[in-house]
Amino acid sequence: MAAVLLTFGGVAHADDGLLAGEWLNFRDRFVADNGRVRDTGNKDVSHTEGQGSAMLFAEAFNDRASFDRIWGWTRDTLRRPNSALFAWRWDPNGGKPISDTNNATDGDMLIAWALERAARRWHAPEYRAAARRITADIRKKLIRRVAGRLVLLPGVDGFTQQDGAVIVNPSYYIYPALEAFPHLDGSPEWKRLRRDGLGWLAKARFGEWGLPSDWITISKEGTVAPAAHIPPRFGFDAIRIPLYLVWGREATQARLASVVRFWNGFTDKPVPAWVDVTDGSLAPFPAPSGFRAIIDLARARLHDKAAPMPQIDDNCDYYSASLILLAGLARDAMRP
Repeated sequence: MAAVLLTFGGVAHADDGLLAGEWLNFRDRFVADNGRVRDTGNKDVSHTEGQGSAMLFAEAFNDRASFDRIWGWTRDTLRRPNSALFAWRWDPNGGKPISDTNNATDGDMLIAWALERAARRWHAPEYRAAARRITADIRKKLIRRVAGRLVLLPGVDGFTQQDGAVIVNPSYYIYPALEAFPHLDGSPEWKRLRRDGLGWLAKARFGEWGLPSDWITISKEGTVAPAAHIPPRFGFDAIRIPLYLVWGREATQARLASVVRFWNGFTDKPVPAWVDVTDGSLAPFPAPSGFRAIIDLARARLHDKAAPMPQIDDNCDYYSASLILLAGLARDAMRP
């Protein structure tokens, strides 16, 4: 049965109330009064991934006042000149908060998706218009063709090499957002990008466990390898791949089996935060609670069971808390 939503003080609570309470916890700890989302594990910087995720949370729990604050700060502070995209990072610790105007494609996608959802929930055409502008710019500036398949560049600048290869982050393929974008932009490229992204992911299986690395290089001939000069880890980026597969209804047994098999190898000790996909070396510290929420989600999907309700504990930094809420929303999306 779908969750029944009851409204208390402008925030919609699921029937058990727990996940909506986690949003209030997240909002109070990480969202400033002006709408800036603080990455507490990274010197309180802000970035488009955090802004977009928080917009997604505010929409999911019918918190329009928070949504408008977060969107307003994002729009007014991070918009790139002559573009619908956004500068990826804002740093309060230096003299120039935006020192790099490059975008981060996953952040842009989260912002556009949150706006599209908000337009439907609150019947706000101005949100939909903004979402359309962002998705159109993503399509025009960030989708490329390599070896006959489409790829999604992680940013406008710096990810295309002189030999024709491209650097890609598989966790930037936010499959539920890619499902929504054709209804905004109308281009058939979105469905092709989604299908081709799954194809690249199938080729990104490295090492003993057959795991994708956080960053990959795709050659002009279409071969896939861990990206050079970046630690070849299944870690803090790639943990989001099973999350978005589940949420986007693309989490087949074949796509989840390798990651779940890796996690299931740690029955008597904590799952490590990362594994080097080339030599099998492990992080010397355990995966944070946000990772564990995604692990529980993927295991539940693989075995067709209900995932436990994730909760934000006092030790969570921004990223872990964000993953917990994302896993919770994906969990709810799995319900019949």
